[in-house]
Amino acid sequence: MKTVLITGGSGLLGQRVIPLLLAQGVCVRALSRRPGLNTPRLTWIQGDLRDPLAVPQALAGADTLLHLATQPLQPGADLALAQPLLQALPASGIQHAVYMSIAHLERMQSMPYYREKLDIERRFEACGVPLTLQRSTQFHEFVVQVLQRLTLGHLTLIPTGVTLQPVEARAVAHHLAQLTVGEPAGRVRDLAGPDSMPLEHLARQWQLQQGRRPTLLRLPLPIPLFRAWQHQAAVGTAAQAVGRAWSSWLADAAPEDTQLQARGA
Repeated sequence: MKTVLITGGSGLLGQRVIPLLLAQGVCVRALSRRPGLNTPRLTWIQGDLRDPLAVPQALAGADTLLHLATQPLQPGADLALAQPLLQALPASGIQHAVYMSIAHLERMQSMPYYREKLDIERRFEACGVPLTLQRSTQFHEFVVQVLQRLTLGHLTLIPTGVTLQPVEARAVAHHLAQLTVGEPAGRVRDLAGPDSMPLEHLARQWQLQQGRRPTLLRLPLPIPLFRAWQHQAAVGTAAQAVGRAWSSWLADAAPEDTQLQARGA
């Protein structure tokens, strides 16, 4: 029976992947600073990836690694999380590493977080363990979080020149679960949502879903994230379109996914 060590199991994507892996008969070990409840074939391990002693212990007994842990708001954090794993992998029993990354990284190097992600991709490719690398565009949920941070009362600030093709996290989770139980595949086709549209249109639909009259102010906001997004290439036919479109997802999303509240990204 396959045993998967998953990092970031308590995060947005991890919470969606774990039940899918369990449904396929996989044993899951989830390393997290905020462990959940153990269930049949699911063992939570409380620990920090930055602890070089904790990582080999977490890897022990697993044959597959699914690395999802990420902290986009803390510069340098993703590399600090990945490096102990990368150092421990060659001597571990891991036969397949799966890494979740972001589409268009090469065009978004003006932001340190995206530079880190690309660096980590290359380190995984060079570590000697067979790899599957999955990239996707921004999650619907992350776009909501960005819009929340840009909203003051009923006014939403819109950085000019940003077009996104966001994707449903649950759809990405389904693909990751299949890749994790499969054979190493190298870099696979990027995932994206079915629709590409300016951030202004995404914000307008989000405000309508909130029951408010759309009130938007377009500004050239000099923030690294938005500068990076302005340099994204059009996804076009290179990516595989999966999941629900933005408007459909908004209509069906749980209130906690779309209401204004102070949540981390």
